[in-house]
Amino acid sequence: MPPRPPPSSRAGTGRSGGGSGADSPNSGRGRPARGSSSSEDEDFSAPLTGEESYPEDGPPNPDLYGDASGGRRDETRVASVRDFEEEESSRDEDDDNSEATRAGPPVQMLVLAGPDRGRKKRFQSVRMVVGRGKDCDFVLEDQSVSRRHLELVYGEGGVVMRDLGSVSGTQVNDQRVDECVLKHGDELQVGKTRLRFVDEAEQIKEMRAQAEAREAEEKREREEAAKEAAEGRRSASSARGGDLDPSDPRLNEATNANYKLADVLRDEGKNKGTAVVSRPVRPPTRSGGKSGGMTGKQKTLIGVAGLVMVLLVVGLVFAKKRPPPPPPVDPSVERAKLLMQKARESVRAEDFGNAVRLVQEAEKLLPGVDEEGLERAAKKQQDVLDALQAVRDLIDAKKFDEAREKLTKAPEGTAKTDEERRKLEAELEEKHLAFRIQQVEEALTTRDPEAVRPLVDALPPANRPAYETKLADLEAALAKEAADEARRTRGNRERAAANAKEQRRQFIEEAFVDVERKFNGGDYQRAVLECDRVVDKYKGEKDIKDRALSLKRLIPQFSRVLDEGQKKMDANALESAAKPLRRAAELYRQIGFRGSLGNTIDEQLASSSVAAGQASLKRGDLVAAGSSFRDAMRLNPGDGRARDGLEVLQKKVEELYLQAYIQRDRDPQAAAEKFKVVIETAAEGSEVKRKAEMYLGEVQQ
Repeated sequence: MPPRPPPSSRAGTGRSGGGSGADSPNSGRGRPARGSSSSEDEDFSAPLTGEESYPEDGPPNPDLYGDASGGRRDETRVASVRDFEEEESSRDEDDDNSEATRAGPPVQMLVLAGPDRGRKKRFQSVRMVVGRGKDCDFVLEDQSVSRRHLELVYGEGGVVMRDLGSVSGTQVNDQRVDECVLKHGDELQVGKTRLRFVDEAEQIKEMRAQAEAREAEEKREREEAAKEAAEGRRSASSARGGDLDPSDPRLNEATNANYKLADVLRDEGKNKGTAVVSRPVRPPTRSGGKSGGMTGKQKTLIGVAGLVMVLLVVGLVFAKKRPPPPPPVDPSVERAKLLMQKARESVRAEDFGNAVRLVQEAEKLLPGVDEEGLERAAKKQQDVLDALQAVRDLIDAKKFDEAREKLTKAPEGTAKTDEERRKLEAELEEKHLAFRIQQVEEALTTRDPEAVRPLVDALPPANRPAYETKLADLEAALAKEAADEARRTRGNRERAAANAKEQRRQFIEEAFVDVERKFNGGDYQRAVLECDRVVDKYKGEKDIKDRALSLKRLIPQFSRVLDEGQKKMDANALESAAKPLRRAAELYRQIGFRGSLGNTIDEQLASSSVAAGQASLKRGDLVAAGSSFRDAMRLNPGDGRARDGLEVLQKKVEELYLQAYIQRDRDPQAAAEKFKVVIETAAEGSEVKRKAEMYLGEVQQ
């Protein structure tokens, strides 16, 4: 916050609002004389009197100190007295407030509405809490305000307002916010109280801007008033002078000086004792009256002039005769010289063809006029230009090799044409490189690596790596596309083969429908005879014939082992029934027919496998027991007897593992055999199996 000016610079006596003129003790400059004591209303910005004051014509900047028409010339006009009186009154009011303080940042809060209307509070530190609680920095009497409603924190980025979880919330410029950065003039609504945030530095800036604006407006009004007064005086002058035009040259002093000539002559005549009469000079008349005769002086002048003319004629007659004039100039010579001059101008203009033509015409008119060899030099330069133009044409035609050869054979010329040659060489290389790159780009778009590779190899080494990378990317993309295409082709072929195989299988199944029906019905002998009928029907189908022969061999075997197994099942010899039933299940899968018979065989085999496992478990044959129980679980996953058998088997395996573990140091061979049984019998992935495999490796070492 800028320092406050003293009250004397704002208001008091000696100002426009106080006593002035004769009533003021210091009416001369609006301030006391040097040596006198300073009063309360002393204006320290006004200039001193005497030698320290401004010159007689006023201060150097009338816009800063005012002018004579607008008040005192030495008054500092920054703002109106009323503005500063209001500012001083507001400051005095704030200073009288018990809550006011000069410490802290130059910001304050004013209460605009609510029970605490008219109060204000300056920052005492960088943080101020506003609320109803007695421990707040700014205590409000409004009961709708929370005890700790909000806080204001002053920092480098400005003053941050943060709501402290109040019930009614905080509104800034009629919008509810929880946290924001306040600006000068923002209004806050807390409960029924409305506050205004005042930044004193910004406030002073606004007051100064307003004062400057009013000062500018007053100055403009004074200028307009002065202009209107000048126009009024001019109108009054015109009214007094009637129709007199101010621009009349007769009113001009420079013009009037010419009319004083007669007076000057009269004064000179008086000094010489001669009377001079001033009167207008009249032009001579052309009338033939008596007054038109010549004077004596005029006649004398005419006689003298005639005598001079006679003397001149006599001198010409008797003058010495001059030599004869030179012979006339040959126009051909002049024409030839003119043509040579034009030829030199054409050479300077670099129009060598025209120069050669002009020299040849001059030689026809005056042989030998070309003494300096202008024609030969112009022809040489023209040959150089023609060669360079031919190179340009070849470049435009994309014939870069021919252009390079033509440029090499071009004749030498002047320094200027040599510079053109160098530029043309650079242009040739640049356009040739651009043409090569264009060819590479076009070849890349065709996706033909064989066409791209020689073009890339022909590029300069500096430009080659980028296109080698593009070529490698193209080859990789083409390889991937080829692999994808091969995979798609292979997949299509495999799908086609699978479809064909499926169709073939369905065809064969349809051929043996009657055989399958009799087989599932248990009439195995009729099923074998039906196979012969199928062979007779499809004599040309080798697959059908092989299928029929296989069925004729498998069906009798299946019938025999199935009958044996079922007899043992009927005799409750479940353990012995397991073997024929297992063989029957294998033959049934080879036959390949689908029906309920397979499920029946699986159920009988599961029961017999459980019985076989239990018998093996009693004998101590853990390997056989494990195989039987697992077959039963595979055939009938819901068989509880097989599950119980596996649990008992698992305990036996763990006991066998402990025996082998204890015996591994005393009898490694016997321990190894037991570890093998554990590995073969234990469930896949079990901890016992993993440890047995580990110790078996140690024992066998």
